[in-house]
Amino acid sequence: MFKKVTIAVLGLAANVTIAGSMGPACTPGNVTVPCETKLWDFSAQALYLRSVYGSEKAFEPGTAPLNKEVKNDWNWGYRLEGSYHFNTGNDISINWMHFSSSIDPTNFFGTLTIPAIGLPPLPAPFELTSFNRIDQVNVVMGQYTNLSVRDKVRFYGGLQYANIQSTATNYYITQQLPIPMLANNPLSKFNNTNYKGFGPAVGLDYAYYITDSLSITANGAGSLLYGTNRYQAGFVLAPFDVIVEQVFFRKKGIVPSLEAKLGVNYAHATPIGIANVQVGYQAINYFHVLEAQSFANLVGPVRAVDYGVFGPYFGLKLIGNA
Repeated sequence: MFKKVTIAVLGLAANVTIAGSMGPACTPGNVTVPCETKLWDFSAQALYLRSVYGSEKAFEPGTAPLNKEVKNDWNWGYRLEGSYHFNTGNDISINWMHFSSSIDPTNFFGTLTIPAIGLPPLPAPFELTSFNRIDQVNVVMGQYTNLSVRDKVRFYGGLQYANIQSTATNYYITQQLPIPMLANNPLSKFNNTNYKGFGPAVGLDYAYYITDSLSITANGAGSLLYGTNRYQAGFVLAPFDVIVEQVFFRKKGIVPSLEAKLGVNYAHATPIGIANVQVGYQAINYFHVLEAQSFANLVGPVRAVDYGVFGPYFGLKLIGNA
């Protein structure tokens, strides 16, 4: 029985926050590690997520309708992971998460200002489109520990790489403006920002076994990345796609992130190994990782904003002897 529990715990993509409370004093049990073994595992998860921005980018200040949120669509992503288990509960693991989404064209009414070509502030409607993506790669080493017969914990630490991108375009409706050049040549504004960073990551996976096969899982993780943040925005005049005014911003910076998951894992023995079915909910947030301007023009200040994703996941992990 112990061997079966030990093997099943290796199939977790577990996770958690542990809270304690005062109570009667008890004699604690022994904390143990799994027996020495050599195993491999591979897992794939389907992610159904929605991405969100900080307030400076989630809204379009100075436009109508007021306080209208720029909502990214729900979309599918994936996470792939492979691990090698060795010694008494040690493992080396690598995983890759990919997700991208966009928004349906959203109508706003704002003020068009281009000082570089002498265009005074003019009221103008525009249509906003946007696309964003995130790629996250982790390479970590972990240690499994048995707190009790039912409580299993994995501590891990390693390195994380993140590539986060966001692009947006405002298509201005200029046919009714009293400027002949704009009436005959549509105008658009691009707004691109991205961050690429690399740094240490730590985390904790937890599983509570209701039965030998069914467990509740939870995870808490964090990273501290050092990388480059870029921001570029400008107005483009059709039909020759001439950039008539633009701004460019780049800086090095440290970006923290937090990640949390809560789910259920069911382990089942098969002829080729232990199959684990995983279902749960996750949320990831990178703090001050992207840049945005306060208004739908190039005169507003450039400010840092958060980027995050949240939603359910569904996965399958297979464990076998190495």
